[in-house]
Amino acid sequence: MPDKNQSVFIRQSSGLVREVSPWASFFATFGLVTGGIPILIVSWLYLAPGANWTLSYLISLLPTLGMAFLFYVASISTPRSGGDYVFQARSSHPLVAFVNYWALWIAFALSLGLYSYLGAQWFAYLFSGLGLFYNDQALINLGSFFTTTLGSVIVGIIILIMGAIVASIGKYGWSFVFVTGIISILSTIVTFVALALISPSQFSSALSSFTGVNNAYDEVISTTTSNGLSFVSPFYGALLAIPVVWYYYVWYNLPASWSGEMKKIKYNSLLGIVVAVLFVGVYYILFTSLNLHAFGERFLTSWSYISANSLNSTVYNDLSTMGTFTPFFALLVNHNVFLYIIMWIAFWLPNFYSNPPLVVSLTRYLFAWAFDRIMPEKLADVNERFHIPLISTIITVIVGLIGVLLYAYVSSISIVDVTVIFEISYGIFALTTALSPFIKRNFFNRAVPIKNIGGIPIVSLIGFPVFGFLLYALYQTWGNPVLLPINFPTIFSLVIIYASGIMIYVASYIINKERGIQMNLIFEEIPPE
Repeated sequence: MPDKNQSVFIRQSSGLVREVSPWASFFATFGLVTGGIPILIVSWLYLAPGANWTLSYLISLLPTLGMAFLFYVASISTPRSGGDYVFQARSSHPLVAFVNYWALWIAFALSLGLYSYLGAQWFAYLFSGLGLFYNDQALINLGSFFTTTLGSVIVGIIILIMGAIVASIGKYGWSFVFVTGIISILSTIVTFVALALISPSQFSSALSSFTGVNNAYDEVISTTTSNGLSFVSPFYGALLAIPVVWYYYVWYNLPASWSGEMKKIKYNSLLGIVVAVLFVGVYYILFTSLNLHAFGERFLTSWSYISANSLNSTVYNDLSTMGTFTPFFALLVNHNVFLYIIMWIAFWLPNFYSNPPLVVSLTRYLFAWAFDRIMPEKLADVNERFHIPLISTIITVIVGLIGVLLYAYVSSISIVDVTVIFEISYGIFALTTALSPFIKRNFFNRAVPIKNIGGIPIVSLIGFPVFGFLLYALYQTWGNPVLLPINFPTIFSLVIIYASGIMIYVASYIINKERGIQMNLIFEEIPPE
């Protein structure tokens, strides 16, 4: 009798090897989740002025840990390429799973292009800050180059290609992630100590001295209060901040995408998803608290308000090239250029080294869809030398390059924020996982190693409340002028993304049916290792 797996899947073996260490996954998650976020944290303080940010982080951390646990369960239940997608496709309906992850894939692919493109901004901060500090026009001009479209495109393409190369060299690429992860943590510790040693009074004096504006610190605050900024109560602000804080936490599902290549899968996935999320929560609390401690909550919130609304402020105009890059504020206080560069590394490095794991993740979802016969089989071909799906990697790089160019030359693409896709997709995953013990009982009993507590399925006990939280977050996000402005581009893009996913799945179903392949049989089995 022929092997059932052989008859429904394209081959009996994935061709991939288990070479990802637990700590490589941990640092990959740290980079993926936090890369670029420190700038956003400071830039978006004005969205919840006066908020108790620690409370907001803790409120969002609880359901985030619950969601992380669901992804952990998925990764150890179906440890394959695209493990979280594979799990959802078997624990719910494959159409729901594919459309859900198709939308996530587009969100991640757009982010690959965006963060590569924005990579130039880090060098703009570095050289502009040094130029302003030394009053060196050549350094200022160099920093300005990186803010131009040409400079951003050049750097974006270089970052994307470097990330793809690192992602293509297997265990050596994961060693790169491990080493750069350690460097980023060490530089972050130095940054936190430096911030802890600064007080608002020191910074206020340094700011006035550098700009030549008496009471420069107070001028920034008065500019915003006279232009409509008002502070809310700390508790209300904490609730108001939930949508952005929740966004700061996302991307932690990606280790599940390379779960088929993990060493020590249960420990690896626990460290790379659940523990990493807990670590990131502590990082965000410390980062935000120490910045507010060093430079003052009202000043930083006002600074973010001026930056977002392009208000006329003498102090901000003089330092506008630095945006919300707070290491420059520290430089004004301590005059330590070496420390400034270390702090820059702490900001820049996670954003840079997170690109290779993101490329890996995008290729593994394509690989999983090819194995499930939704995408062309060629996307699951594995290069024997590097043990990677080469064609999927090439396609991912091409999509990333398109993303870089779109963000550079099609301004409307920047309006289409991916936050709502994360909320919808994570919410659907939480709901289907919570329902899986009831709608897919055979699969749940056979594949899921963590089952019940007090007779209640643990995934249901966690999944339903998390789904409720994400509905609340989506409600709070809808219409938010930053996260999801309600206009034609945003609505149209969501319709196109989800409708295209449905069309791809239906087309593959028809094509496979004409070839005599019953797709329903595919989703009754877990793909071979």
